[in-house]
Amino acid sequence: MKRVLSIFVLILAGAAAASAQSLTYYFPQIAIGGGWRTTIFISNATAAGGATGRISFATSAAAPFNANWVDEGGNNVSGGGNVIDFQLGPGESRKYVTVGDMPLTVGYAMVTANASVLGAGMYSLIDASGNIVTEAGVPMAIPLGKQAVFVDTTSGFRTGVAIANPNNNSLQIHLQLVSAGGQVLGEVVRELPPFQHFALFTDELFPGAPPMVGRLQFWCTNPMVAVALRMSPTFQFTTIPPIAIAN
Repeated sequence: MKRVLSIFVLILAGAAAASAQSLTYYFPQIAIGGGWRTTIFISNATAAGGATGRISFATSAAAPFNANWVDEGGNNVSGGGNVIDFQLGPGESRKYVTVGDMPLTVGYAMVTANASVLGAGMYSLIDASGNIVTEAGVPMAIPLGKQAVFVDTTSGFRTGVAIANPNNNSLQIHLQLVSAGGQVLGEVVRELPPFQHFALFTDELFPGAPPMVGRLQFWCTNPMVAVALRMSPTFQFTTIPPIAIAN
């Protein structure tokens, strides 16, 4: 297992180095299985010329996140692997959707392209009959060193955060839970190894914290990517993009 992880870390590091002259974006959370489905939209934002790129998927443990993805025409574009290669002409767009079921697996995705592309992810919760219970979208993210997400845990709601480390060194992430009045209610430090990811609710990060409105702010030496989710007691949810905070 350690050998597999080491090889995959080298692959990701090589992809990051190779894309030094291109553009790199991230989807901080990918969820497949256990009733969850992820959809990714990619579009060529350039007026002329084509865009060539790749979407690479990693699990929380930095292992290859293998799954079947189909495009808008129903064609399998991943072959059960962890990579989708794409080519987009001027103004073209693609839609990629996970198919099949598996035990719930989460991770993140890295998008590299040789030209400016636009993208959005959509998370859907599906019932046993295949009907969408609820879904929400989120734009692609760029790494930030210090950021925050809004928190609302009143009336039984839960707020969760997903953070991915796109660097080849470990991150010491400082997380603070801050009340609406600006009071720091708790602080924890989590180590996130290279190319790994975690997704936790604030009540898991800060057990015993009272119902509140405020924010979760977090920072580290090197930039990271993140997104948050607010879920109701009946599993209706929406996504919350992070905001940048000055040092």
